Amino acid sequence: MPDHIREFSCGSLFYRTLYLNEERNTLYVGAMDRVFKLNMSDISQSHCERDTLLLEASNVARCVSKGKSEPFECRNHIRVVQPLGDGERLYVCGTNAHSPKDWVVYLNLTHLPRHEYVPGVGLGVAKCPYDPADNSTAVWVTQGNPGGLPTLYAGTNAEFTKADPVIFRNDLYDFRTGQKKFNFKRTLKYDSKWLDKTNFVGSFDVGEYVLFFFRETAVEFMNCGKAVYSRVARVCKQDTGGKHILSQNWATYLKARLNCSIPGEFPFYFDEIQSVYQMPGEPNRFYAAFTTGASDGLVGSAICTYAMDDIQEAFAGRFKEQASSSSAWLPVLRARVPVPRPGTCVNNTEALPDNVLNFIRSHPLMDSAVRHEGDAPAFYKRDLVLTTIVADRQFVDMLGDDITYTVFYAGTSAGEVYKIVQWAGGGGYGSRVADVWRAAGDEPVRALALSRRIHALYLATDNRLRQLPLRACAHRYDSCVRCVLDPYCGWDKEVGACRPYSPGLLHDATNSTPSICEASAPIKTVRAGYGQSVHLAAFGKTPEALKDQNVIWYHHSREKGRYRISFNWDRVLQTSERGLVLLSVTESDRGRYECYFGPTLISSYNLDIDIHRCTQPSKSQEYKQVYSDWCHEFEKYKSAMKAWESRQMQCSKSLNVSSQQNSMSNEIVASLR
Repeated sequence: MPDHIREFSCGSLFYRTLYLNEERNTLYVGAMDRVFKLNMSDISQSHCERDTLLLEASNVARCVSKGKSEPFECRNHIRVVQPLGDGERLYVCGTNAHSPKDWVVYLNLTHLPRHEYVPGVGLGVAKCPYDPADNSTAVWVTQGNPGGLPTLYAGTNAEFTKADPVIFRNDLYDFRTGQKKFNFKRTLKYDSKWLDKTNFVGSFDVGEYVLFFFRETAVEFMNCGKAVYSRVARVCKQDTGGKHILSQNWATYLKARLNCSIPGEFPFYFDEIQSVYQMPGEPNRFYAAFTTGASDGLVGSAICTYAMDDIQEAFAGRFKEQASSSSAWLPVLRARVPVPRPGTCVNNTEALPDNVLNFIRSHPLMDSAVRHEGDAPAFYKRDLVLTTIVADRQFVDMLGDDITYTVFYAGTSAGEVYKIVQWAGGGGYGSRVADVWRAAGDEPVRALALSRRIHALYLATDNRLRQLPLRACAHRYDSCVRCVLDPYCGWDKEVGACRPYSPGLLHDATNSTPSICEASAPIKTVRAGYGQSVHLAAFGKTPEALKDQNVIWYHHSREKGRYRISFNWDRVLQTSERGLVLLSVTESDRGRYECYFGPTLISSYNLDIDIHRCTQPSKSQEYKQVYSDWCHEFEKYKSAMKAWESRQMQCSKSLNVSSQQNSMSNEIVASLR
């Protein structure tokens, strides 16, 4: 493993939940039976025994008796790690052998004393999942709730059978007195219009709302079979339910489809959201990774960006309804929408009239989908399964011409991390893959976290955690053409090295100046004897990020001038690493060779053919070279002769056996007659 990558592992503990506390330089990790507290600056310096809180499962025997496996399912997988508003404690929730349980602990991973008991904590049902394989989400919200009281909002499965997906808010307590002030609120139970076979991927505290992102079976899909759609749902923090109707349920719950598609006459949709991320300090934008559905027949992934204004526009649009179970889903006429508008945040939802509550009970779905920024994905690729995503913002001062990049880090099911850079320009957005890291071996990347303060990326797999630097310029790139495409890096042409960007270094992450590295591309001289074969390399190894680029080789010759080289099996071959092989070179092959990746020159060679090698050598060194070449050819001849003789012997043996068998067959036939 390279020395710039840090690793932490205490065995196969299914590390899935990451929470960064930048102020305390700590990365908290939820795993199987444990919560870890790691040093963000260098996670490899943390200790398995010293920096952990053991939270083993209870009721293991009961879990096993229900047919679950003891080594994995009947353990306590920590799936929620959230900071409480006081900045001194953590809320933790785990599967606890299919009997969810929660705790509040200090940041140093010690339990609270009995007199500091937090009311409402102890039973984790509807706060984290029963099954460790289920997707769930939770966010601790300190402000804007009824009575100004802090509480947990969660999206998970609330039953052992997985029949009850739920968006849930815990009972609201006055922590000073321990008195319960408001009852819990939840989505309607067993109502497919509200939630149906739901997989939650994220939840966020945004102004007067809490947003939930998930994928679920689409009730409005009317074709044969089923479809999965991605959603964003919204509830008002001040929601206390209805007085009689929806008394235990949300009175403001709405949901809308998320559109992530390649535009066209027949748009291609990426329907299954896998991960969603919100940058710190940027509450009005969300970045999400999607995959294609199993029924699409094509595996692929995409990254789409959503603005809060577009989400609110979808919720302010028309509602969708199905008049009967056999009817098509159609938009509701505006004249039929009651007042006040269902889903609007009000001071007291218990005062809402019955017609508003009945309407929202049967019409939680919006008609319009949420559009994605730019009306096109920031990135998409077939035969790729993205699992998780984080994003960063990078500002580059190009001697007064400032450029802002959005940098996506997307983990894959094959253990890679794609670094994708996006920028605004020309009235739209441009994007490209800057790098592909083989960051986790062949293990799926389960979770990502990003620290802007330390400039580090943290990734979790089932077996380990790794820390990678965002500015791995010198470690990743040994050529100008690779270096300038990374938004964090620039090429120092004075010393021929890649460095973290500063004004004056060569930089072209938008790939708009193809000639920027031409002066830095070294021209190598290659000498070959008449009739020899020559290999001209493009890269030592073609980087993953450039494998989709077109590769073109040019030859400057005296006879033809500059022309594009065409590959053939007789004389000119291309290697798997995009290099060039010339067989049996002659004087006409002399000249300069240039290799371009896309529009960029990456290597250049001057090929000199020694035509004097066809005449009698005149120097001792030339005699030695000719003798060496002759010996090499003679060894190849002897090897070929031995192989030919061996095949001849095998053939003769086969003929002898065949003739003997024919003779025996003739004798048997004769005796039968």
